[in-house]
Amino acid sequence: SMSFIYCDALTHRVVDVVANRQKGELLRYFQRFSLPVRKKVKTVTIDMYEPYIQLIPALFPNAAIIFDRFHIVQALNRELNKCRVTVMNEYRYKDGRLYNKYKRYWKLPLKSETLLTSSKYAKFKLFDYLTNTQSIVDYLMSFNETLKETYTVIQNLRYALTNNQWEHFTYVLNQAKIKPISRGLQRVLRTLRKHLKLVQNTFKYPHLTNGPIEGINNKIKVLKRTAFGYRNYTNFRNRILLMTRLYLPEKEKQTKQVA
Repeated sequence: SMSFIYCDALTHRVVDVVANRQKGELLRYFQRFSLPVRKKVKTVTIDMYEPYIQLIPALFPNAAIIFDRFHIVQALNRELNKCRVTVMNEYRYKDGRLYNKYKRYWKLPLKSETLLTSSKYAKFKLFDYLTNTQSIVDYLMSFNETLKETYTVIQNLRYALTNNQWEHFTYVLNQAKIKPISRGLQRVLRTLRKHLKLVQNTFKYPHLTNGPIEGINNKIKVLKRTAFGYRNYTNFRNRILLMTRLYLPEKEKQTKQVA
């Protein structure tokens, strides 16, 4: 049910699909390649899946492990949303109107503060006065100290990540130890501190990301759904490779050939 796909970091061309992403299976798969070949791998961009972190040094001794920035932001936003839901449910029977505001405007706290407006006022549902998106977020954060601090820390980390400011990122990461943030965010930040070297590689190689492979995963899900599933894994794998290597727009083919 959980397969493994990997692609070239620069051309984004899919190399292969492995049926199982368990540590032992991946070890057997990549050991088919000789050690001199595996030593040529310079970087490996991954999500924060622990078995990958343990496996890569043994398979690719010279590779720098990079935490994908998309997955870092995803982990941060997930904990912010969980914290918002917890606070929202506290007002479900105490203040239905406030509960509905938390529920209706759930997307706003997940946005970057640079995308919120503070000068353009308009009419928003559930508010009896003219307001703006920045004021709505400030209003929602004002009812719970834990939610407010969680939001502030995450926004600061995301800002540092977007602008590739490593010193600011580590400063916020360390200062968060004394902040009354949610337990879920504390767990995520402990993971980032534990693998600080890998996070630093994220800032060192800002052009390397798993974004393209996430798009490929979406295409694979659509392929699987339209085919109503595949009983034969080999046929499924071959169909993925055909789709990602042959059926490309002409401009994209030419770009990949030049690369």
